Amino acid sequence: MIKKLTSIFILALSSVIFIGCNSDNKNISNEPKSETREMKIVIPDGLPAIGAAELIKNNTEIDNYKLNFSIEKTTENLVTSVLKNEPDIAIVPSNIAATSFNKSGEYKIAATTGFGSFYLISTDGTKDIKDLKGKEIYNIGKGLTPDIVTKTLLEKMGYNSDKDFNFSYVNGVTELAPAVLSGKVKYAVVPEPALSQIEAKKKVTVILNLNEKWKELFKSNYGFPQATVIVKKDLITNHQMFLEDFLKNLKESVDFANSKGKDLGAICSDIGVSVKGDIIAKSIDKANLKYVPIKDSIKEYNDYFRILNEFSPKSIGGKVPSEEIYLQK
Repeated sequence: MIKKLTSIFILALSSVIFIGCNSDNKNISNEPKSETREMKIVIPDGLPAIGAAELIKNNTEIDNYKLNFSIEKTTENLVTSVLKNEPDIAIVPSNIAATSFNKSGEYKIAATTGFGSFYLISTDGTKDIKDLKGKEIYNIGKGLTPDIVTKTLLEKMGYNSDKDFNFSYVNGVTELAPAVLSGKVKYAVVPEPALSQIEAKKKVTVILNLNEKWKELFKSNYGFPQATVIVKKDLITNHQMFLEDFLKNLKESVDFANSKGKDLGAICSDIGVSVKGDIIAKSIDKANLKYVPIKDSIKEYNDYFRILNEFSPKSIGGKVPSEEIYLQK
């Protein structure tokens, strides 16, 4: 069953996530512990790892809790691990959080570290969406979340996404970025940090910031959630002070990345992030890294899960998850 679920969501995960420091180790939890416990924390390579880089680099232990970080390079390993309920904490695409909850109910959503980082771009100077009618636009994975988000926005803007535009698809950003750079693709929906990688070598025009348009059309404070922090229910019940301290440090790490903290690129390199340091610095402004606790973003998730369910129920595990998925305080 796990193998089947993994195959269904493997492309969804890669399309969303793999697009892919100033303090000493901290002992800050007051929660009494008689012995050291290891916490397994899984984070995908790319923007989520960039946001968590300062935390990973400088925190090997919080009180008696040893932090065992794993930065996953492949989508299969991350999805399989989460669907097997192996990590204590993980950062995953929002639809995988819903899928995992619908499967086992083992994890709750605690926060978001990144919202939409997708951009509709052109390489021939085209600036207006209306000028793309009848043109071929490339995206990642037909029926997957980038496709659903793009078509939802176009429909809300008054277009017929199936008739007004000609969409073509590739399996992932590792195919899309080279196609844009080679000149084969003129119009595409591209995420950060791939967009900055392309901009370093080719002049592009951003036609539409998908997250900003989502905020406008859905009256959203933050946009659509992209990188979701999920935590095991056991932590909520039995290790609450540790969890609060961990999330506090994660927020500080995301803030550090957004401030382009000193040596961010070097820190990311040290912990194994695959994106080059110079590209990381360029991508931060459009990466939309933002730490928001779930209590402040439930509307964003409810809207997002509802829309994904309308397009493809299997993308979130068959149904909109109940409100029990949210860690609320």
